[in-house]
Order: sequence, then structure tokens, then C-alpha cells
Amino acid sequence: MSAGEEVLAGRTALRSVGEEGAAAPRDALPPRRGVDEAWQPRISAALSGIAVILVSGFSLGLCLWQLGLSGSLYDLAVSNLRSRERWPGAVAFASATAGALLLGSFALLARRRALADGRAILRLARRLSPLVLAGLVPIMFHWRLWQGSREVVFLLLGLVLVFGSQKLLRIALLTEPVFGLPGFARRWLLDSAELRRSTARFLPFAVVLLAAAGYAAFFGYHTVAHHRNILSSSLDLGLEENVIWHALHSGALFKTTPYGGPTGNLVGEHAAYLSYVIAPIYALHQSAETLLVLQAVLIGGAAVPLYLVARQYLPPWLCCLVAVWYLFYPPLHGSNLYDFHYPPLAPFFLWFTLYFVLARRPIPSFIFAVLTLSVREDTSMGLVIVGLFLVVTNRRAGVGLLLAAVGAAYFVAMKLVVMPYQRGGQEAFIHQYAGLIADGSRGFAGVLKTVVGNPVFTLGIVLDKDKLVYLLQIFLPLAFFPLRRPIGLLCCIPGVLFTLLSTGYRPLYQISFQYTAHWTAYLFIALVANLAWLGREAARRGAVGLAWKRAWIAAISLAVLVTSYQLGAILQHNATRGGFGVYHFGTTSEDRERRRTLYELLAMVPKDAKIVSSENIVPQVSNRAFSYTLRMGIADADYLLFSIPPGGDERTKVLEVLPDGTFGVVAESGRYVLAKRGHATELNAGVVSRIK
Repeated sequence: MSAGEEVLAGRTALRSVGEEGAAAPRDALPPRRGVDEAWQPRISAALSGIAVILVSGFSLGLCLWQLGLSGSLYDLAVSNLRSRERWPGAVAFASATAGALLLGSFALLARRRALADGRAILRLARRLSPLVLAGLVPIMFHWRLWQGSREVVFLLLGLVLVFGSQKLLRIALLTEPVFGLPGFARRWLLDSAELRRSTARFLPFAVVLLAAAGYAAFFGYHTVAHHRNILSSSLDLGLEENVIWHALHSGALFKTTPYGGPTGNLVGEHAAYLSYVIAPIYALHQSAETLLVLQAVLIGGAAVPLYLVARQYLPPWLCCLVAVWYLFYPPLHGSNLYDFHYPPLAPFFLWFTLYFVLARRPIPSFIFAVLTLSVREDTSMGLVIVGLFLVVTNRRAGVGLLLAAVGAAYFVAMKLVVMPYQRGGQEAFIHQYAGLIADGSRGFAGVLKTVVGNPVFTLGIVLDKDKLVYLLQIFLPLAFFPLRRPIGLLCCIPGVLFTLLSTGYRPLYQISFQYTAHWTAYLFIALVANLAWLGREAARRGAVGLAWKRAWIAAISLAVLVTSYQLGAILQHNATRGGFGVYHFGTTSEDRERRRTLYELLAMVPKDAKIVSSENIVPQVSNRAFSYTLRMGIADADYLLFSIPPGGDERTKVLEVLPDGTFGVVAESGRYVLAKRGHATELNAGVVSRIK
């Protein structure tokens, strides 16, 4: 049977569901009573159909009215401005649209001589039923409405829209078409089916490559522009670049002077051995910009191994759609915008590991497993999850056990033995989970003791209000579909351990930080597994299953689109968050002037000089041996470069060395001041007076 014939056969099967006496496919489950209207009296069916058409038309009218009022919708919705004048008009317009839709439906049914058939009216109503949600659509794409505390309302309405659309689309797809397909539509279906079949080998993968390249170009451009606008930070872009600079030039183990001064290093803080893999690439252009571009390439490029993994379970075009969902996934965007970090790089290596294991290619599997371990000590949990995934799905179970054992052993060894030893017995970042350490306990062992021994207390920590909002932001874009089966719970373990158990460190449960990678890397594995299950169930259930599958795919696509617009970075730039605040896109004349004045002063600093500078200046000068962060201390710096007015600890440090003449002001340019140790102090008094 050709692809075109399969399409028509599928539509014939769908039509048969609603016909009296039609035989269902042998393996299909019986349709629900709400879908099969044969039992319903004609008058009752007609009244039900009329009611659904009116509600659909009213909702469509509200949608059109909102689109026409887009300029003042915010004032109307938020401050109730002129509501007494506006809302009666809205109700009238929506009612008129409902009436017009009902009359139009009657006219079409009368033309087909089906107006007297109440069940035909009901079938048409069911085909139109997704329009019931049309009134929600415009406000979901109005970014100003949902800022601040109203974001919770957006997420709850998103739940209604996504799950409502899934149910209504399923009903519509299971309902027999009232008017059938015109001839040109039949020919188009045949032609498009043949086209999909003939291009399935290469075109979906080409689309993924193009989408990944577009993602990398978009985020590479904007993160580099953000950095050039002097908006990146010492912690973490400056310190991470300095680690790689030292890895390239001296081979020192995680040495980074922006964090800790002349002897600063990250030994025992994180085990990001990937920095030594990146160093040769960084050598081509020794600038923080190289890291930002590489980060965008690896995050966007992860769509390629995701496609290849999905291809082991799903048809090509659905694999392509999964990869596109990943690229538009909002929690991915915040982690990419916030300077440079290692966790968001993990999916690229982890998914390639999984693909090569599934493809039975041991050498690439080993290489990418090692690279996954090198990303950071906590990404070793990725091998545990992937290994257990292979075991429970009975795909390469032996290799899966090996991966899980290696990942678990590496994590325990690094986190509980090697890294504490390097820090003199102290465990890094334990303060993020301090509230879970019981009296008499210490370290991560104490955290695990509370988690296991006092689950009620732990549950109270996990179910914090802000964390519940965070979970909605994580799962709503995927319509909660990864949780459809128990495999999704397995894939939630890293996210729960590394983010939800935090007892006060808010970045761990905000989607504008890099920690969302502890969800992203695993939820998409669960998504692929559940889509494969959905395909098997659809095949078993026949036409009913096909409608169910298509409704879920459409609902996930809608969820990704709506949430990516509001919470992501690609579709709108007004409310996108990266790190601690709203992200600044583009370059203004003020940005260009700020950059020009800063680099006037940087031109006066020798390349091999030791320099201490303000938080946002450090990443501009971190490609040198000694580049210190001002708020952490001046140490033995030769030059001091800061912005006016300095704040917090920076102000304190500046006032320690300018009034006493330790540093003399060399020059000012715009908002920046350059001082040199031992330089003449004639200009100091004016700068100090402005600071005080």
C-alpha cells in the first residue's frame, strides 16, 4: 500500500468510528460513549451540537475582539480601564460571531440536506470544538500581561489551554467529517504523503541541522553582544575563561585568579575537566567570546544527538519535531543566556553516549561517556540515568548496568571523597542545602540522611511555593508528557536532587540559570520513550489511538509554542530572563559609548600587567594570568579599573587605596576610572569626593 493510500485508509478508519454499525478494527479499543453518538436521540444531539457551536463561536469572537484590541488589552485586563465601555462591546461582538457561526453551519448543513439530522449537527460541533479555547489564545501571547506575580495565572491558564486542546482535538479527530474532503484536498493528501515518504531519509535530519545552526547563530550573536556591552560578569564568565586560559598556558589545575586572587583556584569546587578539552579550541581566539559561541554551538548542537536517539524509537518527522521542541524549550534559553557554564553542555555529550550505545558502537560510546564525566562531577548522574533507562527499556541492558555503575562510582568518589579532600575536608556548595542537615550531621551525607530518614520534612522543602512554580515552568512546555509513564520519574531524579532540595539558594530553582540542565538532559529522554509508547498504543488501538496520538503531539507543540513565547528568548525579547534579571538584547548607542570609553582605558594597561576590576569589567580582561575581582580584594594588582559609582564591597575596596595614595588615578573615561599603583595622586581627590 502506498503512503497516499495509507492516509486515505486512515481517514476512512476515522470516519467509521462515528458510523452506526461500523466495525471497529480488530485490535482497537471500543470508542468512548462521548465520541460515539449513535445512541443519542436526534433532538438531544441537535441541541447539544447547537450549544457547542454557540460556545465555539463566542470564544472565537472573543479571540477576534482581543486581536483587534491588542494595543489597549493590557490596560483593560490589568487595571480594568474603561471596562464598563469595553466589555459590553466584547460580549456583543462575541455573541454576533457565535450567531454567525451557527447560521453558517446551518447553511452548510442545509446545502448538504443534513440540517434535519441532529447527529450531523453534533458531528459538526465536535469538529469545531477546539474553537472553544480560541478566546484564551491572544492573551497567552501578550507578554506584558503576565509579568511579576501574574506569571502563576499564565501557567495555570496554560494548563487549561494545553490539556483542554488535547482533549478537544482528540474528540474532533475521532468525529466523522460532516462534509468529506473535496477532490483537490484528496489529491494534496496523496501528493504530500508521497513527498513525506520520499524525503523521510534526508529532509528531517537536514531540518534539524538547519534548526541547530540557527539556534547557535542566534544565541551566539546575542550572548557575544551582551558581553561586548559590558554586561557579563566575573562570576562566572570571567573566572571560567581564566581557568581555560591557565589550562592552555600553564596547565595549572583549575587555577583562576578572578576567584580568590593570585592563588585562586576551583580545586574541590567543581571537577570540570572539560576545560582542558576546550583549551585547544580557545587557543584559536583567546577571548570570552569564544566560550560564549562554543556554548551556543554545543547547546544547539545537542538537537543532533537527540534526533539520532529518537530515531531509534520514532519515525523521522516526529524525531525532527522532538528536536525542534528542544530548541524552543524555555528553560534551555535561560541557561544559555547566563554567561558561560558547564551543565548546559552536558546533553550534547550524554545524548551522543546514548546514541552510540544504542547503535552498538563501543569506541565512540566510551569517548562520549568520558566526555560526559568530564563536564562536571554532577553530570556523572547522567550516566546513571541513561544506564538505568537502557536497563528498564531492555535495550543494551548489560551496557546500561555498566554505565550506571561507572556514573554512580564517579559521583560518589568525586563528591564525597576526592573533592572534600582537596578542600581540606570541607564540601563545596553545601550551604545551598544547609536546611536539610540535621543537628550532629555534616555535609552531603547529612543531607541524604535527612532525605531518607525524614521524608515528611523533606517533602515540605520540595513543595515550596516558588518550587511549584518552577516545576510548572519545567513541565508545562512539554505538556507534562514525560511524566505520562514511570520512566519519567526516573528521569526526574537529578532535577530533584540538585535543584528541589535546595533550602535557600534561589538560582537552583529558577529557569534563568544553568541548573535547568539537570532536568533538560533527562526529560527529553523520557519524552522520546513515552512517544514511542504512544506510537505502540496508537497502533494497537487503531483509529482511536491515531487520533489520541495526534492530539498529544499537537498539544505538546502548542505547549512549547505558548511557553516559549512567554518564558523563552527566541519569539520575544521583552521579558526574557537570563541569570538574575531581564536580559538586555541588542546594542544601543549607550552600549557602544560604554564600550568605547572602557576600551580607551584598557589600551593603557599592558597585556601582562596584574589588574583588579569591577564585576562587569573582569570578563573583558580575564584572558591574562592575573585578573582579580575588585569586590573580593585588590591583592598585588598593578592596575585598578572600576566603574563610578562603585557599589557595595567595591566601594569599600576603592576607598581603602585611593585616599591613602596607594593607587593614583591615571585617567577617566565616561563612567570608568583607571588607577595605577604608585602613580601620581593629583586626580584622586576629585574621584574620591564623587565616590563619597
